[in-house]
Amino acid sequence: MREDSLSMNQPAPPEPERTSCVEETMQDVFNAVKGGISVYHVAGKQLVPSFSPDVLGLICDRDRDRVMEEVSAAYDSGELLDRSCRIRQMNGDPVWIRLNGRRAAGKDKFCIVYTAMSAEDRLLLQIAEETADGIYVIDRETYELLYANESGRFRGKERGRVGRACYAALYGRTSPCEFCTLTSHEPDGTSHIMETGETGRFYSTHFREIDWNGRPAIVKYVRDVTEEVTNRRERERLEQYFQTVLKHLPGGIVVVHYEKDGTLKPEFISEGFADMTDMTLEDAWQLYETDALAGVHPDDRLRVNAQMEAYVGGNDRNGEIVYRLEKGSGGYVWIKNSLTMNRDSEEKRIYSVLRDMTGELEEKELIRKQYKDVILQHYHTQDSNALIVGHCNITQNRILEIIDYTGVNPLKLFGSVREEFFTGMGTLIVDEEERRKFYGIYLNEPSLAAFRRKDFEQCMECFVQIPGEATGRYVQIMMTLVDTPDSSDVTGILAITDITDQTINDRILHRLTTASYDFVVDINLTADYYRVLTQSDSILCVPPPQGSYLEWTSWVQNSGVMAPRDRERYKHNMNPEYVIKKLQSGPYSFTFSLVDQDGDIRTKSITLSPIDLRLGRICLTRTDITDSVREQQGMLRLIAYTFELAGFINLASRSLTMYTRATVLENLPPVYSECYEEAILGFIDQCITEENEAEVRARFRIHTILEGLREKPDGYDFLLSYHTDEGERYKQITVMWSDVNHSTVGLVRADVTDTLTAERKSKKALEDALALAEEANRAKSDFLSTMSHDIRTPMNAVMGMTALAIAHIGDRERVADCLQKISISSRHLLSLINDILDMNKIERSQITLNRMKISLNELLAQMSAMMAPQARAAGLQFAVHMEDVRHKHFCGDSLRLNQILINILGNAVKYTPAGGSVEFRLTEISPVEPSANEAGRARYLFTISDTGVGMSETFLACMFEPFMRNESTERIEGTGLGLSITKGLIDLMGGSIQAESQVGRGSCFKIELEFDCLEAEEEAAAAEAERKAEPETARRNAFPLADGNTFAGCLFLVAEDNAINAEILCELLAMSGARTVVTTDGRQAVRAFMESEPYTYSAVLMDVQMPGMNGYDATRAIRSMEREDAAAIPIIAMTANAFAEDIQAAAAAGMNAHVAKPVDMAVLRETLLRALKKKTV
Repeated sequence: MREDSLSMNQPAPPEPERTSCVEETMQDVFNAVKGGISVYHVAGKQLVPSFSPDVLGLICDRDRDRVMEEVSAAYDSGELLDRSCRIRQMNGDPVWIRLNGRRAAGKDKFCIVYTAMSAEDRLLLQIAEETADGIYVIDRETYELLYANESGRFRGKERGRVGRACYAALYGRTSPCEFCTLTSHEPDGTSHIMETGETGRFYSTHFREIDWNGRPAIVKYVRDVTEEVTNRRERERLEQYFQTVLKHLPGGIVVVHYEKDGTLKPEFISEGFADMTDMTLEDAWQLYETDALAGVHPDDRLRVNAQMEAYVGGNDRNGEIVYRLEKGSGGYVWIKNSLTMNRDSEEKRIYSVLRDMTGELEEKELIRKQYKDVILQHYHTQDSNALIVGHCNITQNRILEIIDYTGVNPLKLFGSVREEFFTGMGTLIVDEEERRKFYGIYLNEPSLAAFRRKDFEQCMECFVQIPGEATGRYVQIMMTLVDTPDSSDVTGILAITDITDQTINDRILHRLTTASYDFVVDINLTADYYRVLTQSDSILCVPPPQGSYLEWTSWVQNSGVMAPRDRERYKHNMNPEYVIKKLQSGPYSFTFSLVDQDGDIRTKSITLSPIDLRLGRICLTRTDITDSVREQQGMLRLIAYTFELAGFINLASRSLTMYTRATVLENLPPVYSECYEEAILGFIDQCITEENEAEVRARFRIHTILEGLREKPDGYDFLLSYHTDEGERYKQITVMWSDVNHSTVGLVRADVTDTLTAERKSKKALEDALALAEEANRAKSDFLSTMSHDIRTPMNAVMGMTALAIAHIGDRERVADCLQKISISSRHLLSLINDILDMNKIERSQITLNRMKISLNELLAQMSAMMAPQARAAGLQFAVHMEDVRHKHFCGDSLRLNQILINILGNAVKYTPAGGSVEFRLTEISPVEPSANEAGRARYLFTISDTGVGMSETFLACMFEPFMRNESTERIEGTGLGLSITKGLIDLMGGSIQAESQVGRGSCFKIELEFDCLEAEEEAAAAEAERKAEPETARRNAFPLADGNTFAGCLFLVAEDNAINAEILCELLAMSGARTVVTTDGRQAVRAFMESEPYTYSAVLMDVQMPGMNGYDATRAIRSMEREDAAAIPIIAMTANAFAEDIQAAAAAGMNAHVAKPVDMAVLRETLLRALKKKTV
């Protein structure tokens, strides 16, 4: 009912003078009416019965709201009320009546006449009530609602009134409803569905044309079928959903009937099953129509039949079988068949859900492999501090494997039952609390609980005492929890590592987080040992890096630098017994004084801290506190020397206290003023001009200062320009709080003129440095441009000559010429690369000089053998002279010495035109450096002169800088690095180089180098060996490539991963009569040597960089074998790394010699002959 509708109220008491003649007459009229009359007095919104009976009070609940709404409408509009409704009889049954009513003339009364309805009318209303939720009579033309009768299902909804348009009365609209079917359907009584978009309700409706009191109208019957429509659509949606799910379900669905003869016949096969087996649905039915197991793999058929019979004959509703099914495309697919059967039904029908298991099984295999890899990696990657490693099955309570490095044999001591093993391991832990923590982590139950909560790494550090050891250790216990493949077991991977040194270091460094110190020392009082962990530079009385603690403390007391008054106190505080006792209550410190070399007394503080007194381990730090001792004395003078003046503003009194340099140095009282604003003007007048007066005054106002300190509480500063008798000076004013209560502000002024000048100079220096860097960058860019040409030129020759050789493969002379040019270009390309690498190493100071015996005769012979053919080819005269040489043998780096001389000689030959000459002269001169041994030192002057193109003065000034090339030689190939490398190597050897040159007349280079001489016996032995080797040397020089019988009968084991390199090497060796066995990595080489009979191989040619196992490791493996030829067989390193450090690394691994790639056959031959000769000696 609407809030503004009329409502019923109790009748008012009758007025005392109510009985009159009129009333008696009206009573007679009322009694004559068939039915009754009710009169209501309207008080506000209440209907008060004023004439019995109260018919509205008898209306049934299901009709009450509708009737009262229409009564209220009729009263408001003054129109006639005409409505049928039901009232309760005395026995409680409802009866239909007709209500007619109108507002009385006085507007405060409402009269209702009610009459009984005929039996026929009541029957029709009852039928309409039961067959429709609502009956409406609507004007055909105007849509006026002429009649409305609604059941209880519609009751309670806010409805309009009869007499208004139906769309306004029923739905509150201003125009016909778009879902109305009066215009879209015929008035033939045919039922149809009407859906209201606003409410989402569905109605079954039909209507017919009628005549309503002479007006063409339509009677419309409406029934709410929302629930029916919703249920029907939900059933349709679920059916569609089931079909879609069934169609797209991963795997497949099969329904099988178990026949009485034991066969399994499918009743349903899903499309997913057909897709899973790469078949069409028709092909699947054709294969499985008579036997649901027809496609099972023959190897699985018996097992699947047995499992299926056991399932059917058992009591379980669910089962699972894994097997292989035939695929339409060939092969088989692994599937998991999940079975379900209704045991309550007489029919044996099996519902199968089949899923492709192929990927899952492959994944399980991968997991098994990963598990094995993790275990293997665990055992092969332990560091040198490992104590115990192993793994165990936690679920089954078993230790699977333990490797012990302590010698205790814990597996024998504690057993292989995991719980007992870890319980026993816990007894080694010294601290009771740490032991309880250990059990709470590593016993079976807490370990499994950690795995369940995905906490897969259990790590703990503790102190243990291993049986048989004098002191304990700090250890880290790490256990990693992993799944065990093919089971639900949990595997624990265990590693126990010694971390004693790391723990001690960490504890020491922890105590030094904020301390400054002279040095920090780790002391073991139990072992009378100390070691210096770190120290500052240039400090007084520094101990040796390590040694005896007692000897060190005694040395400090008696060194003479300690003040006499402090010696006894120092001795007492450093006594081991006193130290241990004192440290029981925590760290302690003491001070003493030392006298430095200038006679200045420095105050030192030593602090001793306990690290672990159980081990006797303590930490000692020494700190210089001289400055803090003198701080009080120098505070005022510090202000005077650092600043010109310092002022302090008392914010409460606005007073100023000013200290100037004169007041401090002359011990005068400070300047004091009660008014800061006035006093400060005298200090800023020299910096005020007409332009900046307002700005300067504003800076010094207290308000401005406080604003600045609010923004920057740590203080701020600004610059001012002062005009003095000395000229313009720049002053820095620093503003800061002077106390923690922020009641005083400090102002400090300092002269920063010199600092600004220095900054300007520094900026200028940076700009100059930037210019130099840009110049260097341009030089490198020029170098890259040149190198692009220089590298491409020989590379082009190699590629071009290779193509020509292939094109003229039948012309031996042409092919030989092409190969010769390829060889020349390759060597030039190698020279370019070596120059670049050498320059890079020299710039980074990474070249290490080797030390070996050098013969000057061999050196000159080598230079002559290398340079003479080049000189002859260039049409030059080449001469070598050796004069006044007393020491023909010395110790040095022959590789780098040769590199220096070849660079200079090569340039001389390269830049001298045909018809000219190159001369190489060697002279011994007096040494400059003192001798480090009895044999003394020898200094040599190497002079190389030519009649070449010469160099300009400009180029001479920068000739040793990287990438520099003479303009007159730009057409000659080169990197511009040769002289730079030469100068770097000479500097590295402690020598010198000078150059003189004139353009067009030639150049002269003088190189001075100094070396250690050999002892007299070594000198004599070297000379004798050289004399005996002269015939052989001559023969080698005459036949550098050797004949075909040099290595006849030799079998060489070659380790080379590059097939082309291996082929070249084997072919070169075969030319000298040798046989070879090739392996492609270090492991194969070790295996081949190990499986051969002793002395099968004459030598091993070992590449260094190979996959799997490199050459160094392979050499060490061969040398460690327990067979008679393992230590003696020559092993030659073959590598592209040709630096001194690479040669040293090869020797350290156990190799006899080193041959650089690309392989020079002459060098390889000489190296092998030397190695084989030593082997037979």
